[in-house]
Amino acid sequence: MSADDYAAMSTERVLKTFAETAKRTGSLFSRSPEKLKPSSERAECVAAMHALGAALRARRPSEQDLWRLYDDRDPDVRSWASAQFASIDPEGSAAAFRGLIQGVSARDALALMRRARQLPPPKPTLEDMTVDELAARFEDATVREYGTHFLDCIGESQDMALRNRIRAEIWDIMRELKARGALSRLLPLLASPNMTVRREAATACLRIAEPQSVAALEDVAAKGKADDKLAAREALDEWRKNGSVVYGI
Repeated sequence: MSADDYAAMSTERVLKTFAETAKRTGSLFSRSPEKLKPSSERAECVAAMHALGAALRARRPSEQDLWRLYDDRDPDVRSWASAQFASIDPEGSAAAFRGLIQGVSARDALALMRRARQLPPPKPTLEDMTVDELAARFEDATVREYGTHFLDCIGESQDMALRNRIRAEIWDIMRELKARGALSRLLPLLASPNMTVRREAATACLRIAEPQSVAALEDVAAKGKADDKLAAREALDEWRKNGSVVYGI
């Protein structure tokens, strides 16, 4: 079909055609890699996807229309939507793309991106918190660190600065808990299903519960996504070589 054909369609029809064509075209996230094999048919599908994307962008689709594609169960639809609508919906398209990379829904990715950017309240200070409050703040901060995995910490300096600030916050909480002899309060987090939470808790508890903490870090190093896998390996190397990971812990 030509661009004029798509322009003459209703928005509903264009959305359906976009999803159907994306499923035939495939993407780097395809469940069926054979879709990516070069062929004249696939070349036509790729051209159609670009034309469909242009037709939808020209209509300034609603948020509901875009999220219908970002939420599609098929990863090829989500992948093409994230690529085609970045210019008109940077946050939503980024959530769709990074959700695919991290294996979560676009909506969960968006929530984590936004949570990462939320600053913690300035009061009470760490020194004024109870041990239970510090443990809760630690878990919150480590989830926010996890949220930075959905940001662009390589391409955007402010995203990397945010990740570094959250990590510094986590280390400050570790030091405060150590000063009170209360690092053991973090031991239950070694069983957290969130790899970032588990990794940071294990790092904090290496000196007080080495076998359990090393086992947790080794598990993250083996099964975690790229960011956590690398950080867990670095923590294990630092512990085995120097007997510490975070200064003052």
